[in-house]
Amino acid sequence: MATTADFWREGTNRENVIGGPSRIIVSKRSVTTYPELISDVLNLSTYQPQANWYDLGHSSTPFANTSGFDTTEWESQQAGVIDIQVGNWNRTITVTLMESKNDKVMEVVHEADGQTTNADGDDVKYMWDKSDVTEWRVVAVNLQENDDAGSNIVMDVFPNCKRSGADSETAWDRGNPQVHSLELRPFPDPSAPLDANWYRITQQ
Repeated sequence: MATTADFWREGTNRENVIGGPSRIIVSKRSVTTYPELISDVLNLSTYQPQANWYDLGHSSTPFANTSGFDTTEWESQQAGVIDIQVGNWNRTITVTLMESKNDKVMEVVHEADGQTTNADGDDVKYMWDKSDVTEWRVVAVNLQENDDAGSNIVMDVFPNCKRSGADSETAWDRGNPQVHSLELRPFPDPSAPLDANWYRITQQ
């Protein structure tokens, strides 16, 4: 017979826990190749993004990676449901961003483009409904605790993302900062190993 002490884990192995919040870093898929190394995205001396990668800054909600799939039931008149077949997989990543003066936030959330300066010297950024949306590489960077040697970087990579069909909302609220909701749909990237739409790199 197993005792309670034998059965239940005591304490927590912090090396199995990935902390938050995430740093969300993006790049246009047309400009960069898919990252194979953490140093492809972050300068490991300064922890700032490499050229052509951009930090989207502070968020007011967690970065969420959600997956599911469609199912088809095989049903027998005699026995009812006898099997469930997996259909199309669906994956979305969502976050609410709050750095309104971060140019990349408006570009990713609202496809903003064509920034100019008017006669008074003000910055003007244009947003419009496009027939196609930008392909982004999206990276979420977190820390994994390591009691022996500080923390290791964990980088979740979504090498080919587009805005999903969900509404992206910019909200103004008295007493709170302006926030921008974003939902992206990851797709397989033919240039990445195994046509992956998501992979994780863990610093050792």
